[in-house]
Amino acid sequence: DADFFSLWGDERLLPHLHLPLQSGCESTLRRMARKTTPQSFRELVSAAREVMPEVAITTDIIAGFPGETEAEFAESLEFVREMNFAGGHVFTYSPRPGTGAARMKGQLKPEIRKKRNHILHDALEASASAYRQTFVGRTMSVLWESTSEMGEWGWQMEGLTENYLRVNAFTPSPRWNEIDPVKISGHERGSMSGVILNMG
Repeated sequence: DADFFSLWGDERLLPHLHLPLQSGCESTLRRMARKTTPQSFRELVSAAREVMPEVAITTDIIAGFPGETEAEFAESLEFVREMNFAGGHVFTYSPRPGTGAARMKGQLKPEIRKKRNHILHDALEASASAYRQTFVGRTMSVLWESTSEMGEWGWQMEGLTENYLRVNAFTPSPRWNEIDPVKISGHERGSMSGVILNMG
């Protein structure tokens, strides 16, 4: 709730939350034995964004859970799009021996599960791309996690912003484990590019 998210007033807590949804359909969540509902998830996300408007919210989704009808999948997909996630992972359901889900009726064909995975993945990537776009032209603090020597180009740095967005930039010398202000110039293929501002 709002009281919980007010903790993010402490700068030691960064504006990124990973909230596993699993499915955006209430009946599917019941079959999964989840105690949450799409509405309670919606309220949680709304409370987080009220306190942190630009928080990066990522998620996990399962595609093709047993018994998932076309209507239930459409309901889940619509909810995923509504949430405007900053990213996430889609896992294709696969039966594991000895589990309750493996004994359920309505096991979907592998090709249906795979297709639904692709559709959900595309929906997540679309919302993630839109989220990254909101930061183009702005300056963000980036912690450099890795570096690669690029010959005459200098060094290619890769790091993360406070809200867990991946950024690449070139520098004349390596700056691993440093935090720099970076002017974001664009994004593609899941990461952003920019120019370090304090390099003189």
